[in-house]
Formats: sequence, C-alpha cells, structure tokens
Amino acid sequence: MNNILRKTGGVVLASGILALPLLSIGASDLIVCGGLDCGFYDLIKLANAIVKFLFIDIAIPLVALGIMYAGARLIIFQNKEKEKTAAKEMLTNIGYGFALMLGVFVLVKFVLAQFLSEGFTTFLLE
Repeated sequence: MNNILRKTGGVVLASGILALPLLSIGASDLIVCGGLDCGFYDLIKLANAIVKFLFIDIAIPLVALGIMYAGARLIIFQNKEKEKTAAKEMLTNIGYGFALMLGVFVLVKFVLAQFLSEGFTTFLLE
C-alpha cells in the first residue's frame, strides 16, 4: 500500500510542476494599468484581480486535488477503519474550508458593492 501512495504522490507532484506555467499565464491578468497614471480605481481593480486569481486559479484546483487525494485514500484503505476515518475527516475539512473561502469571497464582494460609489462597482461584474 505504501508503494501505491508513493506513486500517487509522485503523480500529484509531477502534475503540480506541470501546472506552474498555467498559473503564470493566469497571473498575467494582474496587470490592470499601463503606466504612471494609475488611480484608486486601478488599485481596486488590482485587489479584485488578486482575489480572483487566488480563489479561481489557485484555491479551486487545490480543493479538487484534495478531494481526489482523500477519495483515493478512501478507496485504497477500504478495510482499515483508522485510515478511512482520517480520509473522511480530510474531506470534511476540505468542504468546510472551501465553504468558508466562498463565504468570505461573497461577503467581500457584497461589502465592496455597498460602500463603493456606482462607478467603482463595475469591477464586481468582471
């Protein structure tokens, strides 16, 4: 069984290394203004771009990998109750963490929409 986990860990590591160029492509959207004439609106757009990058480009794939890993542990260790319980706990923690991140993401978007003037809220739809 340990051999299977080592191979699985190698596959996860290799796919993570191969995904690094994709993350750098996604990070190219972080440039929001092109020069010295940047203003407050550009700062708000930058903050929004950073949050979207962290949430969509990084957190969601990590959640998917975590769910796949915990599911693989559930399948591999079907007869070992201790490992099965640990995998179920891992799935629960991933779910709670993702729900918390999603709630904070929506709360920040809502608060910014309420406190910023009409011209500044267009970035919420981007």
